Amino acid sequence: MKEKPFIIYFLTQSLFLGFGISILFSISSKDCYIGALLGLLIGFVIIYLYSKFLELKKKRTLKEILKQNKILGIFVYLLIIIASYILLIYSLVIYKVFVASFMLIKTPEILLLIPIVIFGTYGAFKGLTVINRVAESLIPLALGLAAFAFLGVVGLFDTSNFLPILTTTPSNFFKTAITFAGISTFPNLLTIHYQEKPKYMLTTYSLTCLLIIGTIIYINGILGEELVHIYRFPEYMVLKQLKLFQFIEKVENILSIAWIFNIFILLMTSIHSIKELLPNKKPKIITVIILILTLYMIDKVFAFNYVNELRIYKLLPYISIIIPLIIIIPLLYLAKKKKSNHN
Repeated sequence: MKEKPFIIYFLTQSLFLGFGISILFSISSKDCYIGALLGLLIGFVIIYLYSKFLELKKKRTLKEILKQNKILGIFVYLLIIIASYILLIYSLVIYKVFVASFMLIKTPEILLLIPIVIFGTYGAFKGLTVINRVAESLIPLALGLAAFAFLGVVGLFDTSNFLPILTTTPSNFFKTAITFAGISTFPNLLTIHYQEKPKYMLTTYSLTCLLIIGTIIYINGILGEELVHIYRFPEYMVLKQLKLFQFIEKVENILSIAWIFNIFILLMTSIHSIKELLPNKKPKIITVIILILTLYMIDKVFAFNYVNELRIYKLLPYISIIIPLIIIIPLLYLAKKKKSNHN
């Protein structure tokens, strides 16, 4: 039976809140949706490589595949551990910055992180099957909130915000495409832990990217070229303009819960990846220790420290495209090598 693709919907969107979309606007401004469309095509190829690996995997665990070549296996193993930990860091930092900035402003930041880490760890330890069930249960609500948000602000859309078109240089279009491809595919690297290729993997990725591009178009059409550069979370600022019946306000916090879902699924999947790659002796205990140290580090390094947040913000485009490509190519080699040995 094929794995279900629900996790992919959330992972694809997870790094765009407050980071990905702002980065795209900073590169090619109001024309970034064009670069994003090109990025979808590049990302499609990367997701295809992930899916090809899962086809070659043939029910084997990731550790079994990595053992086929000791030196290369150790190299790829370390990179996957690093990638999983980087995604864990990004999920916690994005969640912390967003919630501390707009929802629970006066709450100590460490207290914002502890509950989501506890729930995320519980789900991660239950395995990918449970994570996928959580994602499946959240899909209707996430899509419903997204549809409500799109319909609620459609009256604020102004097509003149896109004029004049094609003012961005070709090099910036290329940078936007590569950045979009990297940010949308990097979290999906964690799907290499699937036992087999999820059904509709490529379709789910493509449709989710179109939703992200639609969000980008909406943001620019409502805020305009100047304001999209000012706001750290332009998608949230669009929702702040939404009112129900002209008098019910503050609905943006309810609608933005859909973005928290993305972060939560990324958090669970990255914790699960770290646990699965640790030595077989007491991996859960080691994972908990890593999480405690990570919480302490984030509280010390990123607590009300905009400079450090800006550093990882600027590193994201490079990390998100380089690390997955360095990992997936040797993984394909190792998986295919094992398959050839069986023939």
